[in-house]
Amino acid sequence: MEKAVKTLEKLQLELEEYRKKGSYNVLVPTLTIQEISPLHKPVLEIVRINPDVKGGEVYEIVQGSGDFSMRAVALQKIGYAAGLIWNAKGCGRTDDGSNSDIISYRAEAAVRKEDGTYMPLNAEYMVDLDIIEQETRESYEKKSQALMSDKKKKNEKFTEEDRKNYLEKCVKRDMLQKRKFRLQLAQTGAMDRVIRKILGLKGTYKKEELEKPFVVPKIAFNPDVNDPRVRELLLRQGMDATSALFGPDSEKGMIEFQPTHDEPIDVEPVPAESQATETTKPEEQKPDKKPVMDAAAFSKLDAQKQVKYLEELMKRKGYKASKLKRPLDKFNDAERGMFFDHLKDKADVEDLPFDE
Repeated sequence: MEKAVKTLEKLQLELEEYRKKGSYNVLVPTLTIQEISPLHKPVLEIVRINPDVKGGEVYEIVQGSGDFSMRAVALQKIGYAAGLIWNAKGCGRTDDGSNSDIISYRAEAAVRKEDGTYMPLNAEYMVDLDIIEQETRESYEKKSQALMSDKKKKNEKFTEEDRKNYLEKCVKRDMLQKRKFRLQLAQTGAMDRVIRKILGLKGTYKKEELEKPFVVPKIAFNPDVNDPRVRELLLRQGMDATSALFGPDSEKGMIEFQPTHDEPIDVEPVPAESQATETTKPEEQKPDKKPVMDAAAFSKLDAQKQVKYLEELMKRKGYKASKLKRPLDKFNDAERGMFFDHLKDKADVEDLPFDE
């Protein structure tokens, strides 16, 4: 408990430092952080958003207004840093499909609180193509009027008919894209609302605000793996996740139990002469195998060394790389640790009484 209190105090001090500097946007999912679970630890993630419109992460609400809003790609970056978990069962289309011009979508996500529990939140977004078309037409009406005025100043030919043709062409082009991706628009809109609500993001920011990095506190699961009871529970809970990530074990090579040197092994007595003839000469004996490092030593390696060690361990254990769903260098820290636990207790290939 004392350790958790110190961790909380340290977190509060770090957040206060970021606030005092004034050069960061500090986002806290909850209003106050009261107590940290002993099985969790706070992690501060820093996310940078590109304030340039050309970068594709923000857009200006009204041209020349100086008010910018974040696009889905920027919001997803912040949501990922905060550790948002999307509930697939709680996400989906909510309209009945009777009107092809109206699509509504509901999204639901949760973020881990400091006590280890999750705080869920959902939001719905509706796309009404009739209203969008009216807004699009109004926007291009203003643009076409401005364009016509500009053409007249330059003494360029641009009639009223040309203006109307330009207006209709632009509206038709934009609405075609909106109709084609109306479901994706509704889905993205709902997910964006969830991220904004959970993290308290504003609807618009000034460019100088977006130039400041966003500090996002995240609560990460951090159990005491040195406790054998906790370790056993984690291994048990990770079995299904391991199978999903790395594929099921091959039927060949599965060994349920490997006796240790301390356990008696029943064998029939062998005559002394047979023992002498069958015993391997000292110079022909194989050197002792290098033991597999423990989880604590493995966790101290950097990511590159962990990948290299896992590759060597796969060869030693006869684990086929084709069973991996993705390359080892694409695994995160937790996945590499789970895969290490998955491999280390397997028998070495040379110890198996049959070929893989």
